[in-house]
Amino acid sequence: MNESEISLGLKREKTFDVMAADGKKIFVYCNRAGEIPSKKAVIIGHGLGGSPNGYMHMMARNYFNALGYDVYRLAFYWDEYGYRKLHETTLAIQGQDLNAVIEYVRPDHERLYVCGHSYGGLTLVFANPQVEAMSFWDSSYQPWERMWLKSTSPAADGQTHLLRWEYLITIGQPMMDEAQALTRQAAAAMTARITTPSQVIVAGDAWLKEDTSMLYQDLTHCQKEIVTIEGAGHTFVEGQIVYDLLDKTQEWFSKF
Repeated sequence: MNESEISLGLKREKTFDVMAADGKKIFVYCNRAGEIPSKKAVIIGHGLGGSPNGYMHMMARNYFNALGYDVYRLAFYWDEYGYRKLHETTLAIQGQDLNAVIEYVRPDHERLYVCGHSYGGLTLVFANPQVEAMSFWDSSYQPWERMWLKSTSPAADGQTHLLRWEYLITIGQPMMDEAQALTRQAAAAMTARITTPSQVIVAGDAWLKEDTSMLYQDLTHCQKEIVTIEGAGHTFVEGQIVYDLLDKTQEWFSKF
């Protein structure tokens, strides 16, 4: 996609809200490949503390639009009135919100595909979306001891926790409780429900390789593949490596 094509695509960019079951609004970007809805569309869920405006999601917007896909990027939380905030959500809620967006856009398309990055990938396990295929982008999986236990501490309000990454992220107690209850056995039971063809992409230089390997093993009732992108960090920002991620994702989607 060249610069003029990107500019044309941005002119077609729209946003809309989907109403969640609890009355919260779900913010969604829509980028059409053409003037009318495409027969095929990709829906992208971001990771913990992320947003639909992250680097890989913006690159995916341009990439899939150029191949004729409409692209939807939803926000699991959004900093405006009426939308969910990060400390108010859980994976179970995110899964419900993702499925609400899928059902909202389904009438416009013949084929739907879903990508989830990191905690957005684990959201796919909770959601079990009914689509043509999905891709887990360096997904978290059964993360209590490897992520939460070592990286969080109680906040001063006594009701939330602080996740220490490059900045502090406020996490609600329900998400902490949910993560602690997500044992390997519990995660495997949910993953075994998935019958949608599923691709597991591993960032070769990231710390979630154990998580992604377990996820692949526990996908026992669907067509599946696992792909390692060597040299990739967790957010696929190294050089042009994001195109390796997107090429592999497109190759998988094109089979279904």
